[in-house]
Amino acid sequence: MKRQIISLTLSFALFSAGCMPGIASAGTIVMNDNRGAVETEAEPVTDDQFEFNEYKYEDGIGDTIYFLVVKNNSDSTVSFESNGTAKDSNGNVLGSAECSIDVLGPDEQSIAYFYFDGVTGIDSVDYTKTFDTDSYYKPVISNLDVEGNLNEQNATLTVTNKGSYAAQFVRAYALFFDADNNLITFSTNYITDGDSEIKPGATLSAQLNSYDSYDHVEVYLTGRSDGSEGSSSSSSVSDDDFEKKEYLYSNSFSTMDYLVITNNSESTVGISGNATALDSSGNVIGAADCSIDVLAPGEQSICYFYFGKVQNVDHVEYQLSYSEDLYYKPVISNLDVQATINDSNVVVTATNKGDYAAQFVQAYVLFFDASGNIVYTNSDYITDDDSEIKPGATLSEQIDTYESFDHVEVYLTGRADDF
Repeated sequence: MKRQIISLTLSFALFSAGCMPGIASAGTIVMNDNRGAVETEAEPVTDDQFEFNEYKYEDGIGDTIYFLVVKNNSDSTVSFESNGTAKDSNGNVLGSAECSIDVLGPDEQSIAYFYFDGVTGIDSVDYTKTFDTDSYYKPVISNLDVEGNLNEQNATLTVTNKGSYAAQFVRAYALFFDADNNLITFSTNYITDGDSEIKPGATLSAQLNSYDSYDHVEVYLTGRSDGSEGSSSSSSVSDDDFEKKEYLYSNSFSTMDYLVITNNSESTVGISGNATALDSSGNVIGAADCSIDVLAPGEQSICYFYFGKVQNVDHVEYQLSYSEDLYYKPVISNLDVQATINDSNVVVTATNKGDYAAQFVQAYVLFFDASGNIVYTNSDYITDDDSEIKPGATLSEQIDTYESFDHVEVYLTGRADDF
């Protein structure tokens, strides 16, 4: 398949899937550089200053999602709300729903959707159009530069905030179409750090999958800002304060990049990571996030980047951020762990030596061959019915493998409420 890399400076792009079997080659890329939208004095707006496109998708389980793409051709920054009424071909009312866009600057384009729960057979949707020029939020879409990387079953986006304030709750929607412009599936993902932001100058990635062959894809962003430069929860520690081991493993379906992290600092932190997967030619073929809720000095834990439906990963580029403004207390150093290795499983036993409950403790087992290559991975929670290991309690869990192995490495994750 021929892959395209497309540089974008707008909230909308039309991607062609390239030379897939039976798929038309690339068409025209619709681009419009609208970066730098500025706040203007609020002026009344009318419906004819906005463009609307509508796309219907039935999810196969009895629901309908009706996407509404809105383009702001006015000189005002607005918020948008709508109430929609779904009708069949005879004009009978089938359902109703609401949708909204927090903020939309001049020349910006974004997306909202009506979710009609338990409704199918929709022929049309009548919807209201309400615009408010007194928006609480600042617009961000014009500040976001996007690179789109098309692969056979996903669109991977790399987004850079070129603005002077943090873009908050940025979310990408990918609508996948066939050659007749029928919407066949969609995917959505947040593109944010651990503070739910893209800070000024930062770059983050996200992967949006299609589980069907497609001809082209339209990508839209949503987001907003309170005008701040970003959350103040950043940590005083840096990458140099942490030891990292990385293990890349692919099965017949996807690729996982396991990251084992040891905290050599003097701070208890939460860790968030964002990564892109690249092939041997340096092409971006996937993106993913991972996180560790809490990690105390001297503790070691694990997270992994999951690249769904992505194969042939040569290497992974990732970035980590650290926060000391935590919701949780650390538990790993309180757990006495023993691993019993058998021919087809590992039994992991954990005793809580601490004075508070360890919550959501999960054991990860990496199975290696004699050359140090991962041949299998598996994990399971080691908890009681309250999702805890209570102080003084001992619990065990069997972690199975279906591959022959030479040795294993065992890692735990977990946390406790900080109250």
